[in-house]
Amino acid sequence: MTVSRRAFHDVLKKSCFQAGEVILKNFGKKKKIQSKGINDWVTEIDFKAENVIIKCIKKHFPESSFLAEESGNSERRSELHWIIDPIDGTNNYIHNHPFFSVSIALSIDGVISYSAVFDPLRKEFFFAAKGRGSFLNKKKIVVSNIKKLSESLLCTGFITSNKKYTEMNMRNFKKLIYYCQSIRRDGSAALDLAYVASGRLDAFWVLGLNPWDTAAGVLLVKEAGGIVTKANGKNYSIYDKSLLASNQFLHKELIRNLKQNSNL
Repeated sequence: MTVSRRAFHDVLKKSCFQAGEVILKNFGKKKKIQSKGINDWVTEIDFKAENVIIKCIKKHFPESSFLAEESGNSERRSELHWIIDPIDGTNNYIHNHPFFSVSIALSIDGVISYSAVFDPLRKEFFFAAKGRGSFLNKKKIVVSNIKKLSESLLCTGFITSNKKYTEMNMRNFKKLIYYCQSIRRDGSAALDLAYVASGRLDAFWVLGLNPWDTAAGVLLVKEAGGIVTKANGKNYSIYDKSLLASNQFLHKELIRNLKQNSNL
């Protein structure tokens, strides 16, 4: 299949912005909330936004297959395989906390080749194309150049639906908090990874996420000059449950601190 980079960019942007309209229209309003498990929630807006994304993509690429947080995996996998989280940060969205994003990655023949993370509140559209770099609203972005852990701003996440991962990562948090300037816990992994890619954060690590949480953000970080591995330093795949993303200067020191409590 021969499709231009511009065509993929435009469909990603259109999908994100259409989903963003649905999300913002209902932000601050009372929502129907369902439980998917312990400390795992979904709203009707998650479903609506996901349907909007899939409909938009199918209009342009009808042969596509999907892995989406709410509707699951397509029965067959096509050459164009889209990985979607319609609202990454649903808990924030439920509580009207202004930190959430739309996350979409495109795998072509098994390789994540394009991705987008969209913050509808701030109108920030992060886009990456494999081998072409990462961009924020058309401006190229790169990871930070902070060299010392003591000068770094880190970020993590806690998957409270899984006690094992939460307790393991609490040990990591307690260890690192004394070696860096500060640690954030924002609640949207896709946006956290976009912030690493743009140099707003120096590193992000997490245990227990799913492919739709990380696929788009990982490509953003890599194309912005960052490094992504498992938190123990081993090679990372979007199906792994351990992730560390940082600039090139901090990565080895972070692995040394995280390795003991991140052996997944």
